[in-house]
Amino acid sequence: MSHKVLRKSGELHYLACEWGKRLLRYLPSVDTDVLSKSLASNLRGSSVSSVPFFKDRNESVNYKACLTISDRQPKVTKTFLDNCSFIRSLMDLPKQTDLLVQFALLSQVNQWLRALASSVHLQASHLSLNEIIKDITGVNDEQFTHATARLNQYGFLPDVDFSSYDFGEMPRVLIRKLLTEKVTSREMLVEPLLHPSPNAAFGLKGFPHVNTKLLTRYLNAATKARSVGTSVLLYGDSGTGKTELSRALAKSCGRTLYEIRSTALASNYADDEFNSRFPNKDRLRYLSLLNSLLTNKSNAMLLVDECEGLFENVDSQYSKEHLQRFIEHNDIPCIWITNYVQSLEVSFIRRFKLAIDVPSLKPEEIESVTRSYFRGLGVSLAARKQISQVENITPAIVANATHIAHTIKAKSVEAEAVVNDVVEYSLRATEQWQDKLNYKGEIPFKVSYLNIKQPQAYLDDITYALKHNLPSRTLISGPPGTGKTAYAHYLAELNNRKLLRVKCSDVLSKWVGESEQKIAELFQRAHIEEQVILLDEVDSLLSAREGLNTQHELQFVNEFLTQIECFTQPLFAATNFATKLDKAVLRRFDFKLDCQYLNSAQVLELYKQITRIKRLSESESATLLQLKCLTPGDFAILARRTKFRPNASIRDFAINLLADENQRKQAKPQPGFIRPH
Repeated sequence: MSHKVLRKSGELHYLACEWGKRLLRYLPSVDTDVLSKSLASNLRGSSVSSVPFFKDRNESVNYKACLTISDRQPKVTKTFLDNCSFIRSLMDLPKQTDLLVQFALLSQVNQWLRALASSVHLQASHLSLNEIIKDITGVNDEQFTHATARLNQYGFLPDVDFSSYDFGEMPRVLIRKLLTEKVTSREMLVEPLLHPSPNAAFGLKGFPHVNTKLLTRYLNAATKARSVGTSVLLYGDSGTGKTELSRALAKSCGRTLYEIRSTALASNYADDEFNSRFPNKDRLRYLSLLNSLLTNKSNAMLLVDECEGLFENVDSQYSKEHLQRFIEHNDIPCIWITNYVQSLEVSFIRRFKLAIDVPSLKPEEIESVTRSYFRGLGVSLAARKQISQVENITPAIVANATHIAHTIKAKSVEAEAVVNDVVEYSLRATEQWQDKLNYKGEIPFKVSYLNIKQPQAYLDDITYALKHNLPSRTLISGPPGTGKTAYAHYLAELNNRKLLRVKCSDVLSKWVGESEQKIAELFQRAHIEEQVILLDEVDSLLSAREGLNTQHELQFVNEFLTQIECFTQPLFAATNFATKLDKAVLRRFDFKLDCQYLNSAQVLELYKQITRIKRLSESESATLLQLKCLTPGDFAILARRTKFRPNASIRDFAINLLADENQRKQAKPQPGFIRPH
């Protein structure tokens, strides 16, 4: 049947008029407030201008004349009635409920019948709409209650009480099915509602960051035992692979995954969320329909992606109890996905049999998972690794970026540039792009440049702890430029560990309580991704509590101390002012390194390295040995200055520059009066 014909016959005008006459008999009189000319015309599917609309001068509507029409589509009517009987038998309802099922389904097919039923409900003060329907259909209270409960359970009715809701509509694709094709099996009825999810792009090995063994064991055992309430919640940040994981799980369990959405495509005609006033309500009805109509023989598994909308609309469009009951009593295994688990009430979360976090992947995992996306682009391994190291990158972003490169047929260097650009654009759009100024020392760091008060064994112990991933805590203090930050970077790079450098701007917020939340999130992320933390300028973060004035400042320091104590990875903290730190901070560090100015041997070695002079003159050596307050940072300044004077002899200005830097660190005399002797 063509779409145009379906639109003419799709409201079953003849049946709607017959039911209209049945309903109106229960009113003592019918006026235009109940049945207007517009409503009557829509029920008929044609104008009422050719029939006597009023009975008499009192403007009582001649509803029998208005609503008596011939059936212009008898085949469609018969198909619909046959399908109503089939649905009634499918739900194991007695034959006496045929008329009740017919009204329930017809009231959703024809919106004008719904409007008339609502008017009758308001005008019939002596009877409720439920009582009128029971009287028309000849069912008793028990049969009525059982039938409406079954209709609601199967998703054919949004409520068990005709009087308490705006009937709503079944999915249009299902209505078309009921009007155009005689349904003879459960499979035929459910077919237009199915949205098979695309095939899994990865196996379960592509998700090393998730406990897939537990998930598959549970889903396999639950489906084999036909357990009720097999509901799994997958939550985590956007793009971490939750949807792909669902597809891989379904494949591993030998199940076909169907997506639940209020989008239906049939006969080149789309009904979707854009055409729906209540898309989440529609999704829940789809979910109920599929759960009821599918059987365990179908080997189906359901997927509710971005499910947070369903929970946000509880009580405004459907009851909380209805959604909770579904989570606990669904017959078909169902996976629910959300990026915003915090928007779900605890009472909902605890009803899921499993609620599993899908965290962000580590760079090496992203590189492995996305390897297939780059196939055919000619992008080098080094470039792929560099992309996987981008802050906040996800497999979904890489998939989109490589898709664009494939689409425009970019290759090699061009493909690499395209992917990098798209990745940056995507992250900037979500405010996740990090324009980080990565630390890079001007001169290569050497442990021999580190002059500490403590024995060399301290450094050996710290290196051992980092190499074996022990939760060591190291406080490095000393004057600026002595190599505190460089030492932490050097150790992390030496052991192939990612270093998370934390500055004030990363954690401080103008909002009370948000700083503590940022700290907790930062340490949690470092824990999950096994990152080494460097707290730079830690004195600005963990000042002595005696000098703090407000409660939220105290809370901030307390939260930081708690997180440091519980952290499971190596941690470094650097400060120029160790005396400003809270006493409790000092107690929490296993190693405390006091960095000093360079000794004479270190000064001479660094001077030779930067100036590239093999033999120093006696005057140079003598002058350098008098400079007792030099640091590796001063020699870094010298190295930078040589870049600005490429044609000048470094020997001409090096000693003077270092002498100036040394002089800046000398104690300045304080102004005041001289005490007489």
